[in-house]
Amino acid sequence: MKRLFFILAIVISTIGTCTAGIDSSNARLCDTLAVYLDNLDLIIEDRENVNEQLRRRRHDMNPGTERVAVTEELGKRYILNNVDSAAIYLRLALNEAIANADEEDVMRLDLQLYSLMPVLGISKEAVDAFEDIDIEEVPPTLRRNYWQAAAEIYHLVQRPYPQGAYKRKYIDKTLLAIDSLKSYYPVNSPIEQYLTAQANLLRGEINLAVAGFIEVLPRLKSHPELTDIAMKSIIDYYQDKPKYHRLYMSFLISRAIKDLRRGIIRPSSLAEVGRELIEDGEDRLGQRCLNLAMESPDLSYAGLYRPFDRTRYAHYITDSTTSTRRKALAWILIFSVVLMLVGAYAIRQHRISTRRSETIKALEDKISQVEFESSRTNQNLVMLVFLALEQLKDYNLHIIRKLNAGQVKDLHSDVESGKYIQRQTEKYFEVFDNTFLSSFPDFVTKLNELLQPDRRLSLLPGDRLSPELRIAAFMRLGVTDSSKLSQALALSLNTIYTYRNRLRGRAIDRDNLEKNLMRIS
Repeated sequence: MKRLFFILAIVISTIGTCTAGIDSSNARLCDTLAVYLDNLDLIIEDRENVNEQLRRRRHDMNPGTERVAVTEELGKRYILNNVDSAAIYLRLALNEAIANADEEDVMRLDLQLYSLMPVLGISKEAVDAFEDIDIEEVPPTLRRNYWQAAAEIYHLVQRPYPQGAYKRKYIDKTLLAIDSLKSYYPVNSPIEQYLTAQANLLRGEINLAVAGFIEVLPRLKSHPELTDIAMKSIIDYYQDKPKYHRLYMSFLISRAIKDLRRGIIRPSSLAEVGRELIEDGEDRLGQRCLNLAMESPDLSYAGLYRPFDRTRYAHYITDSTTSTRRKALAWILIFSVVLMLVGAYAIRQHRISTRRSETIKALEDKISQVEFESSRTNQNLVMLVFLALEQLKDYNLHIIRKLNAGQVKDLHSDVESGKYIQRQTEKYFEVFDNTFLSSFPDFVTKLNELLQPDRRLSLLPGDRLSPELRIAAFMRLGVTDSSKLSQALALSLNTIYTYRNRLRGRAIDRDNLEKNLMRIS
């Protein structure tokens, strides 16, 4: 199984290497992006419900300052996702302020509308109308609004111009407006830091500007439009720097999330996210972003300085679909190959396991057989030892009886003739033969398989072993020393040599006869 896991690990790591592109932190952002895409319809519905409540509230109100404020709030809410609607409500608010003869409200709303005019493509008129305003006639309470409108108008006007005198002219005007606007905010406050970063960007100090935007970004939560501009500047900076791709993707995805969280669809931002996700291997999520971008009109305030070229991204949808199908087929092929390898490996392992099980079973059977034979042989040997002790005891009693009866001459005659010892020996061999043959019932048959067909041995009448068979029996029990065989069988050493040589002479394989004898079970 270790080999199987090793093979699977290699395949998985190889696939992972081929599809890697989004790191863990950006993968979490992708998950968040997917959640907001899933719930976008509900978020947009909630946003529209708030707008509808404001419209109804405005409709039910009497003309006056409060109605101007509600109408203005509606305009500001639409600035982020529909600049045309924003302009309509701000004009309505302006008309109501004129009707109320509220000069301060009129000027404030005029300044906001001038700021929107370049986005609507009315740049020259916006500049002309704005520059007709005499700063000395602007009430002190609105001078911050004045410099804010100046900064926005001049900044938007200079963007389409190529490098040259006109662009330089309006950049300088923007910088002057920003410097004047900064005086209305505390030093190191979020807006002051944002304006400083924006000024650095206009001066061409890109590194310093981006560092400032990154530093102030967490503090701009209550200013979504400034947050978006700051993030866009950061994204533009990191876009063409491959070594900062992870950071670029982080800001790019985060920007899309911030928009969707408020129910805002910004096609240019979503299309860029979709393209990058597809190139990083996140085809499914990338396609969702691209499809939403292609289906949505580009009505945001960012339209002027970042036009959304739909033809630029259209091929990604087709290519991504084709790529997805190819990847699906590749995955199917890979998994088919893996399954075939796993199946083949499993079959091979099963066969090996079966053979091993059979081998282990055979060995276990062999061990059981050997243990049984060993136990039986031990019992028989113990029995022979007891028999020898009993015979020695009988011989001792025989001697004592003869001596006590005064039959010394008879005792001497028995010892000298060897008749008593012979009877005891015959009794011993009778027990030995029976015991050995009970332990090795096929001994003679298996021994004859080792001998030449015409020179085989057989048992004596009464299933008794011949001297030659007894020598073979003792050799099977491990007694191979000729002197010990001589003592055990009560035969002379020369007789033992003669029998052993005769036995070897009968063998088919004379050199290995003793080894083959030891294998008889």
